[in-house]
Amino acid sequence: MYKTWPSYYRSLPGALADELVKRDAEGATREELAKLQGGIRNMKVGMLDGDIDKGYISVGTGISLIHDIKPVSAIIDTLTADLD
Repeated sequence: MYKTWPSYYRSLPGALADELVKRDAEGATREELAKLQGGIRNMKVGMLDGDIDKGYISVGTGISLIHDIKPVSAIIDTLTADLD
């Protein structure tokens, strides 16, 4: 988790996210982290423009439940297995 103003957030790894973690570990203030984070502007850069080096992709707590990437057909097969 990375500090923001006024609370915490989670994001996918990327250059900006890594820098925020580094600065947080070095003792940066919340204000310094908020300025570096860039608020909604850098969230747009990451989430809509797809640039995770200059922006970040904010995620919820459910992200920790993802352990592998599967084809959609495999997920549907798993979800519908008991329906047969």
